[in-house]
Amino acid sequence: MQEIIFIDEGSLPTPEGVTREWVKAAAENRDEDEKLFSIIGEALQRKIDVGVHVPTYPQFRDMIGQFLDIIKDEKNCSEPYVLKEENAQILELEIVDEVAKQYKKETGKTLEVRVCIAGPTDLYLQAFGATAFEDAYHILAQDVEKFVKQAFKTARNFKIKVIALDEISLGLTDMIQFSDADIKSALTVASTYARQEGADMEIHVYSPLKYELICETPINIIGFEYAGNHSYLDLLDRKVLEDSDTYVGVGIARTDIFSLVNIVNEKYGINAWKEKAYMQKTITELETPDVIKKRLDTAYSVLGDRIKYANPDCGLAFWPDQDIAFRLLENTAKAVNEFNEEKKDQ
Repeated sequence: MQEIIFIDEGSLPTPEGVTREWVKAAAENRDEDEKLFSIIGEALQRKIDVGVHVPTYPQFRDMIGQFLDIIKDEKNCSEPYVLKEENAQILELEIVDEVAKQYKKETGKTLEVRVCIAGPTDLYLQAFGATAFEDAYHILAQDVEKFVKQAFKTARNFKIKVIALDEISLGLTDMIQFSDADIKSALTVASTYARQEGADMEIHVYSPLKYELICETPINIIGFEYAGNHSYLDLLDRKVLEDSDTYVGVGIARTDIFSLVNIVNEKYGINAWKEKAYMQKTITELETPDVIKKRLDTAYSVLGDRIKYANPDCGLAFWPDQDIAFRLLENTAKAVNEFNEEKKDQ
């Protein structure tokens, strides 16, 4: 069997003493690059060190905002919302390239990376709300494609293994007024270039409710959040995935930190947000390598080799600190590696 690849969803808590507001301002103003580059570069190196096979560039900014702010800035566009391709830059990838250069020097290997971009549907809902303007939706899909193209141009010292569209809204909200044909068209525009470049094209959704529609686009990986909601697995028909040559990225570690902390609080009768020693129990008693691996075992028993990637359900931006977030990534790495070893021996 082909080994399952461990990826992460990108976002992390900021280091102690640094706020997300500071990161946003530093990324926009570019007046504290040394500190900003250090924060992002160190986080990427820690992802590599704890065992993420294909790390996503560390995200300390709002996923939709970091892209929509660029698109809405008139100086970046030839006309409203029509982004000039040279301005479709993901700053974090410049830092990834520097880390990857050192990584190649030390290991002789090329770092493989996952690049996450806000999808056209999520961008549209934030920019325009529920009213459906098909032309604007199509323009945003073209803007996403420009970010994809520029990402490949930035990848001088690393290889883009996965381009991921963050489309949390699909299958989750009734605000989307576009037809399935419109959604299919937008996703096709946003995803075609990455597939032409040989990368896997993922869509990250909470629920795979619209997976059959996605299977009709160039997207070949459907990433969904299984750890927090096991019933999502029941929505998928393995034959549909096989017939369309579509794979899944399955969430196998819970990231709903507030729910996890509530479990700890109820068990021990404390407030783990204040008694930080108990916070560790979220990853020493709840999200352990054994628990995470059992979820992967279950998912594999249903979907088999349609599973190509495994990851935490979602990003870790709202976890209490970086140390515990990296412990969750490390636990997930151990689970995936143990799973792969067992399958290799069978």
